[in-house]
Formats: sequence, C-alpha cells, structure tokens
Amino acid sequence: MVELALVFILLVMLLVGTVSAAVAFGRGNSIQNAAREASRYAATLPGVETQFGDVISVARSAASGDLETTTPGYFICVAYLDAGGTWHRSTEGSFTPPASGCYDDQRPGSEERVQVVAGRETSLEAIVFSTDITLSAEASARYER
Repeated sequence: MVELALVFILLVMLLVGTVSAAVAFGRGNSIQNAAREASRYAATLPGVETQFGDVISVARSAASGDLETTTPGYFICVAYLDAGGTWHRSTEGSFTPPASGCYDDQRPGSEERVQVVAGRETSLEAIVFSTDITLSAEASARYER
C-alpha cells in the first residue's frame, strides 16, 4: 500500500505535467501560426503602415483565443520597413521592441518587409512544481506591393 501511494503520487505529477506541457505546446503552435498569418496578410496590403490595427486583428483571430486583450502578458508587434529604410511600427500589449523593427532578422536594410512578433505568458505546472514561461513567435515577409 505504501509503495502504491508513493508511485501513485509520482504518476499523477507526471500526468499533470504532461497535460500542462501539451497545453503550452498547443499555445506555442497557435502563436506561431498567428505571427505567420499576420505577416503574410500585411505583406499584401497597400499602405500597410496605415493598417497596423487590421494586421493585429488578423494575428489575434489566427491565435484561436491565445492573444486576446484579456490575456495577461500578451504582446503583438507589427513593423514595416519602407523603401526609404524607415521603420513604421505598432505594438500592443507588454512588449518593448528594439530601435529597429520588432526584432533583428539579419536581412538587408534595403529590402521592404513586414515583421510580426506575437507572444504571451503561460505557466507549466506539475502539482508541486510550477514555472512561468513566455511563448513567442517571429515572422517576416517581403512586402509584395
């Protein structure tokens, strides 16, 4: 009985940890999809720098509820590099972007492109163990207009 009780506790911890990790993995996939969808959408917009709100809405809807405004620690950053080498950027949530764009993608400064970063905070739990992590995804697309 004692051995069963000890093993049962370990098995329950393992099960809860596995479920928590699976939920975080699903959220990560959802956020990656949102960043890709938003960057592809933004790359086709005429005058994308005036339509950042639409791009953020596309990211939010593609994230299947993982980037809602009520989600604690969420962020979305959309940046556009125009032909003159000037960055136009809009952020929402708790994200402080660098001086250029949303992230450094190591591409030439002469290439028109759109960058999207999306993410949120979540936690991994296994009954006696818990840790907070930030899930984020980056996507870049060449501007097509």
